[in-house]
Amino acid sequence: MPMTSTSASLLDRLKKAPADSPDWSRLHDIYRPLIKFWLARISGTADESDDLAQEVLIVLVRELPKFSTQGHGSFRAWLRQITVNQARAHFKKRRRRPVAGLAGGAEDILAQLADPNSDLSQQWDQDHDRHVSQKLLALVKNDFEKSTWEAFSRFALEGKPAAKVAEELGISENAVLLSKSRVFKRLRREAGEFLS
Repeated sequence: MPMTSTSASLLDRLKKAPADSPDWSRLHDIYRPLIKFWLARISGTADESDDLAQEVLIVLVRELPKFSTQGHGSFRAWLRQITVNQARAHFKKRRRRPVAGLAGGAEDILAQLADPNSDLSQQWDQDHDRHVSQKLLALVKNDFEKSTWEAFSRFALEGKPAAKVAEELGISENAVLLSKSRVFKRLRREAGEFLS
């Protein structure tokens, strides 16, 4: 499905969109696998990580219109905190205490994820950016002609020199540079605050 050509980022569109809009489906497709992956790492939640990921997304839908980077910091930090809160609520609701004391136990992992300076939180941020970037690249790919995308991919993603890409594709070096610029501009517009 091609992306909309509006200049508003997905996050800006979501703040105004009804819950059944295609943009909410897009958010779900982008974030559910990442959230589920992280929840499955917490002892005592692996079997229920799918349901818990859905609960995180429900909170996200409810709270997103109030989100701002001034009040909450980065989107990924805000999402990480929602995930931690939902995992803790999961244990409380089931009147189970998270496994504590063991390295990698649930409480240890939740405490590390809640601490923005921990190595685990830094890993969350890296996983988030890598995952979201890959998803957004896949989403915007159809917005470009095949030759533009090929030049961008070889130059920006594979790291080939612009001159070599130009030679391989039979286009000018400037066309290669413009391809990269156009795709990055589109990605920045779509990503908005997701990658900040």
